[in-house]
Amino acid sequence: MIDVKTCFTYAYSAGTYADFYQAITTDAASTNIINLDAAGIRIASGSKSPWLKVRVGAADTGSVSVEMFLETDSASGFATTKRQLKMWRFLQAQMTAGKLLINEPLGNWKYQQYMRMYFNVYTSAVSLTVCAYLAAGPDSAETDIDLVEAGS
Repeated sequence: MIDVKTCFTYAYSAGTYADFYQAITTDAASTNIINLDAAGIRIASGSKSPWLKVRVGAADTGSVSVEMFLETDSASGFATTKRQLKMWRFLQAQMTAGKLLINEPLGNWKYQQYMRMYFNVYTSAVSLTVCAYLAAGPDSAETDIDLVEAGS
């Protein structure tokens, strides 16, 4: 189950499961920002670390590759002390409908107050949608994918 409070890509519109998926057609921040209510929180310490998951909804039919970043900042506008904590790169062939792209625990850092995902698209995505969220544990293991050098 996905919680709207910990879903980076949630945008209420139709009141359906599709609201958890964000269309990625150009460089963009995630629809939702997660507010941790304070800075310097170690939300990933110990054995109960939240897991970051990113799943493809509609398959990508147009982009060569997409970079995804997990970002944190002390301000909700992400223009003050923004840090890119993690980065992943995926090719079009890896972004098939339903594919679990990211399924890993958060790093053990002191996070700033706000977190978001950022998507950097090379060329143009025609129909890529993704759901990015935090959860209490991992999804079932799937076939691993090769992280690649993004290209323009």
